[in-house]
Amino acid sequence: MALPVGGIHATPSPMSSQSAASARSLLAALGVTLGVSLSAFATTAGAQTLREQTRTTTPSTHILSVNPFLPLFGYFQGEYERRLQDNLSLAVAGSYVRYDEYYTNLDVKLRLYPQDRALDGFGIAAGLGIGSAKPDGDFVSDCSGLFECVERPARRVNAPTFSVEAQYQWLLGRTRRTAVSFGGGAKRYFFSDDDLQGRLERVLPTARFTIGYVFR
Repeated sequence: MALPVGGIHATPSPMSSQSAASARSLLAALGVTLGVSLSAFATTAGAQTLREQTRTTTPSTHILSVNPFLPLFGYFQGEYERRLQDNLSLAVAGSYVRYDEYYTNLDVKLRLYPQDRALDGFGIAAGLGIGSAKPDGDFVSDCSGLFECVERPARRVNAPTFSVEAQYQWLLGRTRRTAVSFGGGAKRYFFSDDDLQGRLERVLPTARFTIGYVFR
C-alpha cells in the first residue's frame, strides 16, 4: 500500500468534532447564564439603591415623644409634633410637674428650624396654652391683712400661658425613626393677684428631655 507523497495526513475523527462542539455549546451556555445573572444583579442593586435613596430623602412628618423617667416619680411630659414645611412644625405638648407647687399644662407650639430641616436639629418655639396650678397642702397663708395672717383652703386655679423654648433634636438610627430631644425655656402664667394665694409663681423655667418615635 503506497503512502501519499508529502507525509501522513490525519483525518479528524468524528469523536473529536463532537467534543469540540460540546465544549463550544457549554461555553456559550455559561456566557448566557453569566450575562443573565449580571443583568439580574444590576437590576436588583439598582432597585435597592433606589429604595435606599427614597427612604433617605423622604422627610419625617410626625414625632410622638415622652419623658421616660418622669412617670417613675408620678409626673408626665409628652409632645406630638407635626412637620408643616421645611423649616416649620406644629406641636401639642402636655405636662404635669412639680416645682414648689403642682402645675398641669397644655400648650400649642409653633417651632422654627433655622437650618430648614424640620424635626431635625436646632429649633426655637413659641407657645400658647392653658395652665393649672395648686399649692402644695390643704391650706395657704393669706397675709394680705395689716396685722395677721389667715389660713385659707388651698384651691386650684387656671390661667392662660405663654412660653418660649429652645431645643435640639436628633433623629437616630439607619431609618431615623428614633428622636431624642433636649431643651429649655420659660413659661409665663397669667394668674391674677387673688389666684397667686401667696405661693404660686407667674414665671417659671422649663426643661425638656424626651425620647420619641418618628413616623411618616
